[in-house]
Amino acid sequence: MKTGYTYVQRTLCALLLFTLITAVTLTGGTAAQAASLSQSTVYYESDGVLYKVSGDGSNPAEVLIDFEGVDLTAAGSYLYYTQSSTSTTLLRVPNDGSSDEPETFASDVINYYADNGFIYYIDSKGSIYRANGDQGISSATKIADKVNTDHPLLIVTKGRVYYNTLVGGNTWVASKASNGTGNVQKLAQGAVESRYFVNFAKNELQLMVNTNPDEQYYSTKAIVMYKANYNTGKGTAVNAKAKLDVNAVYSGGWSNNLYVYNSGIKLDSNKDYNYTLGKAYALTTSGKTFQLHSKSVREVSAVGTDKVVIIDADQKAYAKTVTASKVSKTSNLNLSNVTYVTNQWMNDKPEVVYISGKNGLYAVNPSLKVSKIAADEWETFHLRDDVPGIFYIHAKDEFRLYHSEANGTGQQALSDIFLDNILLITLN
Repeated sequence: MKTGYTYVQRTLCALLLFTLITAVTLTGGTAAQAASLSQSTVYYESDGVLYKVSGDGSNPAEVLIDFEGVDLTAAGSYLYYTQSSTSTTLLRVPNDGSSDEPETFASDVINYYADNGFIYYIDSKGSIYRANGDQGISSATKIADKVNTDHPLLIVTKGRVYYNTLVGGNTWVASKASNGTGNVQKLAQGAVESRYFVNFAKNELQLMVNTNPDEQYYSTKAIVMYKANYNTGKGTAVNAKAKLDVNAVYSGGWSNNLYVYNSGIKLDSNKDYNYTLGKAYALTTSGKTFQLHSKSVREVSAVGTDKVVIIDADQKAYAKTVTASKVSKTSNLNLSNVTYVTNQWMNDKPEVVYISGKNGLYAVNPSLKVSKIAADEWETFHLRDDVPGIFYIHAKDEFRLYHSEANGTGQQALSDIFLDNILLITLN
């Protein structure tokens, strides 16, 4: 996360998942098995028109003329979105192009999420609703209430919905069965302020909880890692007696079952993180901490089962092999002026990391082989777990949609027209 610790930046923090160019932005979990390109669909915008095309370039089609929207997600045979990041009207349109205009699905919506064919949303009164993605608003049922609307987290995974609730005037992270049955399970006192702070691990849900979420101006030692049981939603604190500094945590990120944070980092005069200060450490799910890098890190991800990939304060990329809660090897990836890293999971493993910067777009495999996908001609990219390769806008070929294999081969143009943005990738 690249924002400072004030109210404005905290608001941006809550929207981080919507703005990062990563896979599965508003959906729950990932597929259990990798799909072929023909089993995926890419949705993109061009000059106010919403289009779709199969991941292999076949079956291009218009979905909606006069499209204006953000945060596109799929539930059933519909696409759900809002007109802008501040809009509270949830719109939807059939994904087959059969409608000339969107319909209003729900009003007064402050957050929404799709999982397993259902659309979930929070309204401003603090209630959570669930509806079949193929049915109308009349199918919506209230499954939870007392949401803390100042921290409107919404996540659904493995049959449970996770959110921040109010209990006796205090904020708690809570969960409940996603169909609304059963009791509310209180997980931890405090708030998870963004989906960015949630890690969908194989055997448990991992969360970074701010135990003092109403503090807006000063960075305090208030962050505790929790592990939540997928079946029950019950949480276990990892570092309750050694809470982490908020700025340290909010400037870091997840890497497999580690959370990387920047101890000693401060804000500069513009209230941005000053990465020239601090050192990167990692907190394990067993509560151990160790130094990961001699400088602060701007970005962090993972590849393979034991490698942390970082972009440090100098905008250089490294891979850290972690063995027995310590760095056993540091590998220089020989990439500079890089600014962003994200990984792609295939068959429940982080099989590739993508790194981008001013000079190009690159992929790194678990053996740490670096492949160049594009030089400075790429503009933006999008990917999804279990859909092989990466989709990007080719800025030097009339801004058309391209696909590349993860090793940089098989470059293929998928559109005949220019793109304004790549919005969503789905599995058919």
